[in-house]
Amino acid sequence: MRLCDCPIRTRIELTSVALPERSILRMQELGVRPGAHAVVTQHAGFGGLVLNIAGSRVAVDHRSARLIDADVIAAGSGGGVEASATAVAGR
Repeated sequence: MRLCDCPIRTRIELTSVALPERSILRMQELGVRPGAHAVVTQHAGFGGLVLNIAGSRVAVDHRSARLIDADVIAAGSGGGVEASATAVAGR
């Protein structure tokens, strides 16, 4: 599914990042790359969203969110992303 369609507070794995060449290096530096595990913590106005990747919050604009694909990760597959997302959300 496209990143912009992912539900909030669900673990995802980024599967494809088809961004323009001028943007791809910076997004990879921020952790937005295939294989990365993340949680969508917020859907912003006009289609943008905020991801929690390895404890860091990364804002993604609506155009980029349409070009990134992700798969939902099963609840029992391990990892600490949920705990990080909860801490970021202030819960």
